[in-house]
Amino acid sequence: MSQFMPRSFQTSARFLNGQVNDASDATFQKLISVKETVIVDFHAEWCRPCHMLDPIIRDAVKSTSGTTLVRVDVDECPETAAKYKIASIPAVFALKNGDVAGNFVGALPKNAVKEFVESHATKA
Repeated sequence: MSQFMPRSFQTSARFLNGQVNDASDATFQKLISVKETVIVDFHAEWCRPCHMLDPIIRDAVKSTSGTTLVRVDVDECPETAAKYKIASIPAVFALKNGDVAGNFVGALPKNAVKEFVESHATKA
């Protein structure tokens, strides 16, 4: 009887293309250190516009190659929210190599969100 041994590979810059990741203050830095553009959605459970934006931004990231989504609950991640000076939510940032490449605040229409994500996507 042979045993199956899963193999794991580690790299400093992973590709998470199209994935959705919920961050904590402890995991945020690791999640944004990927090769493609990271779309960061600052939100809160009690925020109605955040709930309206969530499926729109998930769909935009999923359908755009060269992007991944990191969701940050501002109540659960106060250090990360403070670092990015989040005063209103939803707030969405496009990060490239850890630097802010663009952002918007509020629940934008679907076409505007898709355009934002596509315009910041990492090109192969």
